[in-house]
Amino acid sequence: MSLPEIRAAVLDWSGRNQSWGEAMLISVKRSAPRLPGARYAVGEDGSFAGTISAGCVEADMREHILSLLSGSGAAEARVITYGISDELALGVGLACGGEIEVLIRRHEAVDPVWTELVEGLGDEADPHAQTALVTGLSEETLGRQALVRADGMIAGSLGPESLDQEVIANFDRLFAREGSEALTLASGHRVFVDRILPPRRLVVVGATPIAVALVELASRVGYRVTVVDPREGLARPSLFPDAELLVEWPAEAFREMDVAAWTDIAVLAHDDRLDLPALSAAVAAGCRYIGLLGGRRTQKARRDALLAAGVPASGLQRIRGPIGLDIGAATPQEIAVSILAEMIATRRLGEAAP
Repeated sequence: MSLPEIRAAVLDWSGRNQSWGEAMLISVKRSAPRLPGARYAVGEDGSFAGTISAGCVEADMREHILSLLSGSGAAEARVITYGISDELALGVGLACGGEIEVLIRRHEAVDPVWTELVEGLGDEADPHAQTALVTGLSEETLGRQALVRADGMIAGSLGPESLDQEVIANFDRLFAREGSEALTLASGHRVFVDRILPPRRLVVVGATPIAVALVELASRVGYRVTVVDPREGLARPSLFPDAELLVEWPAEAFREMDVAAWTDIAVLAHDDRLDLPALSAAVAAGCRYIGLLGGRRTQKARRDALLAAGVPASGLQRIRGPIGLDIGAATPQEIAVSILAEMIATRRLGEAAP
């Protein structure tokens, strides 16, 4: 999803009362430089932002968009396919041998959906901020857009009210994972979903050697990390230069941080005094990724204790343990790699990720 890449340009064009157009990557076959959701946008003045193919087809897309803006071409949104063939090998095409479908559409200077969207993209403080930009791909809805918020409210419309209601009813699918993808609804309508999620947050419970390695790796891939441990002798700032350090008990720290669904939790203390309140708070907050360090005996003991404390069995199913993908990791650094890989897989692939 590359919406943030074009945000500044959209704000500039809107501020100068310029219409603009976008090319949105909706489908990839075989190899392509970017994933679905990538965007290339062009303003009436010819300025542009974003990229879809790292330069292979942008010049052609720019001509399509400018034609749409000037009114010299078809006014309706349309889908254009780029691939590689004998005819295109020396002209417009993808040198990597892939094939992509691109939706091209026009935006007026004042677009209610995008006005709200770009404001949301700039709000990086709200851990609950999750929004889905839904674009119609079926013939009768092609290019229409609606913005669905976490509270179920909708801005804009895909056309028929029944379709808008169907989109809202598919809330779980809209926010199933990180990234962008095309979905087919029960009615047969196809839509493209861009998920705008909170910045990546990771809470690590337990200032252990594995935590030191995990904080370093997670910070490098864009996580904002907080380490929680009430033990002053272990929770030393010098060990975690890339993280916020809270020398507090987990229950108190989680309330202070306002932990939410898209906050990833790694419980590494291996101490039931820290593990149990952290797991209980993470389950209550609906966190999508909760990982617990420890072997089978520890896993069973923690789950039994949580059940006895009234934590619902359905919530315990979200706890992944032993934490991390099974790659035979042995050292703290290798275990940290396995944990980060599991966190990313859960975000990118959804709840069923291994």
